[in-house]
Amino acid sequence: MTVKHIVVWTVDAASETEKAEALARIEGLLTGLVGRVPSILSLTVGLNGAYPDRNADIALVADFADYEGLEAYQQHPDHREVSATIATLVSSRAAIDFEY
Repeated sequence: MTVKHIVVWTVDAASETEKAEALARIEGLLTGLVGRVPSILSLTVGLNGAYPDRNADIALVADFADYEGLEAYQQHPDHREVSATIATLVSSRAAIDFEY
């Protein structure tokens, strides 16, 4: 079975301009992992399109062959660097991983 990894973040920004810049940076960092982390089967990043007062700002949806592939992604140095950078740009994060 394939493992789906979903993460959503809310950006910590003082203005709409700052928010837009942070979102663009996060999107670029995440999509840049494709081809650098071998265990990623697919990776999509999307910006929230509705209900901004109650939804997260940005989401990652990635697929892995199994939980070992997900763990390899989590431990990959490029992912660790991206995660550390994103942590400085957001106020909240939530994630879920499941087989399908």
